[in-house]
Amino acid sequence: MLLKEFQTTHYKIALESLNKRLNPRHEKALKIEEELSLQEAGEIGEKQLLTILTESQLPKNTFILHNVNLQSIFNIQIDVMVISHGWCLILEVKNLTGELIFNNNPPQLICIKEENKIAYRSPESQLDQYLFGLSKFFEQHQLKVPIHGAISLPFTNAIIKTPPSKYPLLLGRAVINHIWSLPKKDIIPSKQVADLVLQHNAAPSWNQFPLSRYYGIDPADIQRGVECPHCGAIPMKRLKRTWFCEKCKKRHMHAHVKALKDYYMLIDKYISPKEAMHYLRLRNRYEAKRILKANSKSRIGNTSRCKYELSLQ
Repeated sequence: MLLKEFQTTHYKIALESLNKRLNPRHEKALKIEEELSLQEAGEIGEKQLLTILTESQLPKNTFILHNVNLQSIFNIQIDVMVISHGWCLILEVKNLTGELIFNNNPPQLICIKEENKIAYRSPESQLDQYLFGLSKFFEQHQLKVPIHGAISLPFTNAIIKTPPSKYPLLLGRAVINHIWSLPKKDIIPSKQVADLVLQHNAAPSWNQFPLSRYYGIDPADIQRGVECPHCGAIPMKRLKRTWFCEKCKKRHMHAHVKALKDYYMLIDKYISPKEAMHYLRLRNRYEAKRILKANSKSRIGNTSRCKYELSLQ
């Protein structure tokens, strides 16, 4: 049973916005596009794995969680977690093609494709951290849970040149056979454990916002304006109490909400009425102030130079 619906991470959403608002000829545009493609491939792989899991027969009272983000002795972000009465299984999902080499020294995953070699972080090192962090999380809540880890390649179009040495590598539907091979003893109340994880699960986020700073991009190079929710055109025109798209001729009253989230992720989490007027292409500061009052967490300062704190909620 899938207890947590598929969620796109804030990082991928931010990359999509940056890719849209950055001139294709910008020096960092290709890097952003490549990183976005990598994130999209990862999501496709995770969706495929979730489809395999939810459409297959699993042991009774087995629960599936996606994008688990827990704070233990450090932050752990797990692609897919499967919880049964006898165990908890962490699945690190990779959606790669070409020849794959899992190295131990140094720990990394090498992908050879069309004579190009790309080095990725070792999935085995990631699983080591996740298993350790999750075990500490369960200890904090007085639970003894057997934890297993595996690497999942939901699609079977990669050639495994050197397999991982520590964790199983599961191709396609082999994950189902692996789940059924795990111990079947009733050791833990699976629903209680799943609920505990969900209770402490934080919204998937990215701690390197704003992306302009993370990628070394001048905020002035990021296109300003409100994006049309209907056709994606930028900018929309502000009319009385609504936004109008000159491209598709449609209106939307709250199109500025996404634009302010883009500002948070790409430029800064704090914004002044003057900056909002410029960024949203508004007619005056008073209009900007009204929008910020209704779409911010708090105001900092009581003078004309006050700023508003934005959020992703």
